[in-house]
Amino acid sequence: MIEVEAKYQVPNEAALLARLQEFAGSLDFHETAETDEYFNHPCRDFVQTDEALRIRRSGDHVELTWKGPRLDTVTKSRRELELPLQSTTQTPEQQQQTLQAILLALGFVSAGIVRKRRQAISIDWADRTFKVSVDHVQGIPLHAEIEILCSESERQEATQKLLELADQLQLQNSERRSYIHLVRLAEADSAH
Repeated sequence: MIEVEAKYQVPNEAALLARLQEFAGSLDFHETAETDEYFNHPCRDFVQTDEALRIRRSGDHVELTWKGPRLDTVTKSRRELELPLQSTTQTPEQQQQTLQAILLALGFVSAGIVRKRRQAISIDWADRTFKVSVDHVQGIPLHAEIEILCSESERQEATQKLLELADQLQLQNSERRSYIHLVRLAEADSAH
């Protein structure tokens, strides 16, 4: 599957929430606390190849995600593979630790952690259902993401509709850098 996604810094949370309420009818958010740990490959630099490998822990759920290189110069659209972990013998924390241990044993290196509180809502727009997330990421300003999963043959149309929705929500200045990149920049700025 292809994840068509765009991210925007949000200068005014109240204005965004008002626009979301207009589109969704209510602000019935699904709220989660997420911890994403990113890893770098032992033989190639994912920063150079524009890939990402992460373990996400969201409540009682743990998943491993690989994201391929971005597919265009406007959005953050990528091929994405996700593997949710389920265990009857391990807690989510134990699952996360086991997966970390496997990756480290294989030579992967931890590249950083992003902690965020995510408020997500579904919006029906142009005969599609988009997920809109308002992300309070530790250490950086508020951002919003719009995303939809689609097949490669639907990517161009999904991208156009996503950008139209962003315009309707008055989201501007797309941010193509990842949260881990933005967090690292903020940490480097605060160290100086």
